[in-house]
Amino acid sequence: MRKVLGSFVLAMVAGCGNGPAVTTSLDPPLAGQGFQLKVPEFTVNVGDEVQACFFFAVPGTPGTDVWVNHYDVAQPVGSHHMNIFRVKTIKNLSGNPGDSVVSKNGMGECFVSSNWADWPLVVNSQDASRVDWKLPDGVGAKFQAGELLMLQTHWVNAVTQKTPAKASVSANFYTMAAAPPNELGTLFATNQNIRICPGDMDISFTKTCKFGDAPINVVAANGHFHSRGKLFEIMATDPAGAVLDKFYTSTSWDDPPMTRDFTQVIPGGGGVQWTCTYDFPPNSCGGEIDKMTGQPTCCYDFGGIVETKEHCNAFVYYWPKVQDVNCF
Repeated sequence: MRKVLGSFVLAMVAGCGNGPAVTTSLDPPLAGQGFQLKVPEFTVNVGDEVQACFFFAVPGTPGTDVWVNHYDVAQPVGSHHMNIFRVKTIKNLSGNPGDSVVSKNGMGECFVSSNWADWPLVVNSQDASRVDWKLPDGVGAKFQAGELLMLQTHWVNAVTQKTPAKASVSANFYTMAAAPPNELGTLFATNQNIRICPGDMDISFTKTCKFGDAPINVVAANGHFHSRGKLFEIMATDPAGAVLDKFYTSTSWDDPPMTRDFTQVIPGGGGVQWTCTYDFPPNSCGGEIDKMTGQPTCCYDFGGIVETKEHCNAFVYYWPKVQDVNCF
């Protein structure tokens, strides 16, 4: 169901925000220096998971290029994830600038990942407070004024995660005066062929996603899984699929790091391989509720609900952009 969750703002104004002293909300960029995507505060009730998709248009004269070289994202403690995508093929999820689609407890189109299967990743954040990321010198993300973006924010106030205060997101995009020599590209990839059952200790799932024929430079990455996850790894591969180097490791499921400010070269025809490793002790039981028996299925397969499903998602940022890469 589409609805507007209060009012939310795309600001391109001269630093006239509320100016809180904490970093969970940001003032917008100064006039002429960028724009802000802002989701207002809302409450996540105890026992609920809320995933909301907000739609924005990049400001400016329609059709003109807008280059960004600095992202700054802030959100309160309790966020499960925040992803921003470029809207492409419309399936069952859509909206005009100013619209939001709010889904709760796994019900609703903002939880259905196939809806954004070809929507390129812009930037993501899983930090409990702030990600302030300046792209490498000579690299920028290219947008067009009027382009539709979707900001997806996921909050959990249940057993494995808590939302102690109201939920909100501020995302600042700082613009460049001229086009840089290199365009930033992104990869968003999920391994949906996962299943974790009682007694599955140190169980791993691996998948590979290839880039194009030209060599690229990876400059940032992060991974995402739920509370059964214990180790997330991303590796570079050569054209034959052989592993070259590991450039990302995380052992934190609820506040995974975004590794950046490095360079990992991937040769033409190569790609990335990511591995998710989980523990689920014997004599445990979880997963979604069986509709016939009313009891947990005991196993966790792929899905967006933190309490009853698992994830194995990789986010990779690179230059020069060769194509939009989504691996589902």
